[in-house]
Amino acid sequence: MDTKIMNVCRVCFHKFNEGTRLFLRNKASEEILNKLFVCFQVLLKNDGDLPHAMCKLCIEKLNEAHNFRNMCITINERFQEYISHEFKKHQKNIPLETNELTNYEDSQYSFSGSACKDAIEKEHSVNRTKESTFYKGGFKCKICNKVLKSMSSLLKHNISMHEKRKRVGRVTGFGSERRYHCTSCSYTTPHSQTLTNHMRRHNGERPYSCECGKTFTQSSSLAAHRKTHSNTTYFTCSVCGKQFKHAFTLKNHLNVHERGNFSCSICQKVLKSKQSLRTHMQRHYNICNYNCEDCGNTFVTSAELLNHRKKHNVEKKVECHLCGYKTNSKKNLIIHLKRHTGNKAYKCELCQVSFYTHSDLRRHRRVHTREKPFSCPTCSQRFTHSPSLNKHMQTVHGVDYKWGDMKWKQTKYFKVAVKKDAFVA
Repeated sequence: MDTKIMNVCRVCFHKFNEGTRLFLRNKASEEILNKLFVCFQVLLKNDGDLPHAMCKLCIEKLNEAHNFRNMCITINERFQEYISHEFKKHQKNIPLETNELTNYEDSQYSFSGSACKDAIEKEHSVNRTKESTFYKGGFKCKICNKVLKSMSSLLKHNISMHEKRKRVGRVTGFGSERRYHCTSCSYTTPHSQTLTNHMRRHNGERPYSCECGKTFTQSSSLAAHRKTHSNTTYFTCSVCGKQFKHAFTLKNHLNVHERGNFSCSICQKVLKSKQSLRTHMQRHYNICNYNCEDCGNTFVTSAELLNHRKKHNVEKKVECHLCGYKTNSKKNLIIHLKRHTGNKAYKCELCQVSFYTHSDLRRHRRVHTREKPFSCPTCSQRFTHSPSLNKHMQTVHGVDYKWGDMKWKQTKYFKVAVKKDAFVA
């Protein structure tokens, strides 16, 4: 080994004047290597390129870590000594000083449950603790009302059940009948962690966050949300083959294949799930909880809002695998693919001309019927197609007019008026 690193520490690489050589097969060297492995599972090897010694400062830090490990391992034994030491102080009516608490590890008292019980039963009327009340031959915990036989059992109970686990809320019952009660509402649960998750609804705590900025109260909610960022599907409908990312969405979808069991009390329409009925009733009462931030339009369901936002989304993500055509909706792509296959399933009965969609056939029929359903709101001139009306409004009247938007608003106002009349009647 190079003489330049003879006095360099193997851990901190600092030069030292006082240290211990490793790998010499003596007691001091073996003790250091053993402590490193026991505390940190690090096995040092006799490598010629690395220093073979450890400085005094690193050895002191290693001894502190080893001592702390021993303290953690012997918690139960030292706690028994602490309890016995405290009870003997109570017997002598001597207050337990702070310096004595720090030195209780050196005491040689042996723990005796019967002796502690006798001492506490003699002095329970004088030395009642704030956490308990002497109750029917035992000691009652004021937090969960559990009755224990001795003060030592009560102290262990307070530490293990209320201090160490840091449970929230109020606890009642024992064993399988134990319940954790929310302090803000009437919610109860047999699991402490479930109550902890529930309490976050009251205090607003949301410790689980996604990279997109959304936060959640539970880790399971975060895991379910992260699936929305992936294109992978995990669940498939055995009836129609439609795929879903979550099990609950598949469960809701299966209601589509069943008969409707939920009837609307207003229009008698039969729906297949409670959620569908709830959404349907919102249409009757015109409850629109979803609004577009770009144009201000409101919608009953989030799906309607999502489809509407595609109109504002300039980016076209849906692409045809044959010609590279891009669009912003799957519906438009399906219509486009019919042009590749030549599938013109809609045929005019009068001239036998075929079309890709039913809407194209409906517009073509106006050529035979001479129908002009689109009228100008200013001069009453009528047109066969809506684009002709839009162009007329812009060139003749100088108004940026879109018949599709006006029709949607008129239909919405008409539905609201009909609902009001129905309720008045």
